[in-house]
Amino acid sequence: MPPPLIRSATKRQFLLQLDLDPSDDRTSQTYWLLKDEAIRAYETQLQGRRELLRPEYAAQDPPYAAAHFTAAAFSSVVHSIYSRASLQTRPFYNKGCNAQGDNWVISWMLYHVCRYRDGRNIRARSREFHADDDLDDSGSSGSSSASLGSKPTGMFYDAARNGYRR
Repeated sequence: MPPPLIRSATKRQFLLQLDLDPSDDRTSQTYWLLKDEAIRAYETQLQGRRELLRPEYAAQDPPYAAAHFTAAAFSSVVHSIYSRASLQTRPFYNKGCNAQGDNWVISWMLYHVCRYRDGRNIRARSREFHADDDLDDSGSSGSSSASLGSKPTGMFYDAARNGYRR
C-alpha cells in the first residue's frame, strides 16, 4: 500500500501515488470515476448541512470548506463512499485504507470536491471550474488562461498569484 498523501497534494502527486500515469487516457477515466463518487456523496451528504459543521463554523453560511465539517462527519462520508464504491474504483480505494479505518484516497478526493465548491477558489467562480482536471507541463494544475498549456520560458508558476512569474 502506498503511504498516505496529504489532502493539499496536487492532482499529479495523487495520481502518481496511486501508480497511475497522468498522461494516460485511462487514468483520466479512472480519476473521473473517483471524482464522480465523491461529488455524489458531497451533494447528498454534506452540501448545505449546517448540523455537520464544527461549532466555530456553525453560524457560517454555505458553501462550506472541508475543514468546516466535523472530523466525524467527514469520516462518515468517506466510509459511505467506500461502502458504495463501484467495481472500478474499489481497487484504488483499497490502496488508501489503513488500520484505523481511514482512507487517504477518498479523503483527498472529497477534500478537493469541497475545495472547488467552498466559494474561496477563483476557479469555482469561473468557467474553469474543473481546471484541476487538466495538468500542465510542469505537473501542476492549470487555473488561468495564462497558466494553461506550456510553461512560458524562464518563468515559474506562482500558486499564490494564480499565474506564471519571472
